Amino acid sequence: MDQNDSLTFSINQVAKMLGVVPGTIRNWEKAGLITVKRSDNNYRIFTVDDLAVLHRVKEYSIDKHMGAHAIKLLIGGNGEGTSAIVDSIRQQAEKQYSKQLLSEKWREIRKQKGYTLEDVSRMVGISVAHLSKLENGGNVSLELLRDLAHFYGESPLYFLESVQEEKRLVQKNDGEPLDLNGDPGISMRSLASLREHVMYPVLCEVQPGSGNRAPHTHNGEEFIYMFSGVLEVHLNDESPYILHQGDSLYYRGSDLHSWWNPSNRTAAKFIWVHSSVAK
Repeated sequence: MDQNDSLTFSINQVAKMLGVVPGTIRNWEKAGLITVKRSDNNYRIFTVDDLAVLHRVKEYSIDKHMGAHAIKLLIGGNGEGTSAIVDSIRQQAEKQYSKQLLSEKWREIRKQKGYTLEDVSRMVGISVAHLSKLENGGNVSLELLRDLAHFYGESPLYFLESVQEEKRLVQKNDGEPLDLNGDPGISMRSLASLREHVMYPVLCEVQPGSGNRAPHTHNGEEFIYMFSGVLEVHLNDESPYILHQGDSLYYRGSDLHSWWNPSNRTAAKFIWVHSSVAK
């Protein structure tokens, strides 16, 4: 597969890269200036090549004030100059795509708590070199992310980069996609667009047979509300909880828990709310 086809972006990510609002891209779609692909979840998705076309649409419509008919003729041409745009976009896109966990936050919270690298290394059970690399932008596994977040008393979502624009209302399909390097078959979108908050509401979709089966604990409390499908949740030594549409489950992060979608054909869709504070 060509690298251009392996990266896809949400409408919010594309809007930030273009310097426009998502509504502008939707208007271009309505005017027939672009053809937008859809994911299996019916979300708009864009490739690097799509971004090259969108850059040209923006140039013609916003910078040069051309009408829709003229733009369609130009976009339908031979694409001269598009390859250069693709090359420049790829560098920007790969950075945007990763939605990196912020290394600054790892350093800040360690210093706020008064720990040295050696302290955290000893108490979490990782090498000083690994921890130092993480604080300087290195990759982190989901398991280590959970361990560190639990140690510092925060949600794993706290360590994602902050939203660019704060807003109370997150419209349908506009939640920021979250990539925590987790298990395949799990997709998540944030339902909050605020820089500072205690609750972390997330829309989750888990494909058949996927989930987080490794029992784990962390700080805070969690709440699940099912929209569709089925989810099997294990808490401590209790019998499994089988959640269906309309069911909800509330538990402490300190409960040993794991979950997965036991269906062999239907995705599970639910809201997961995590609070880093517990009573």
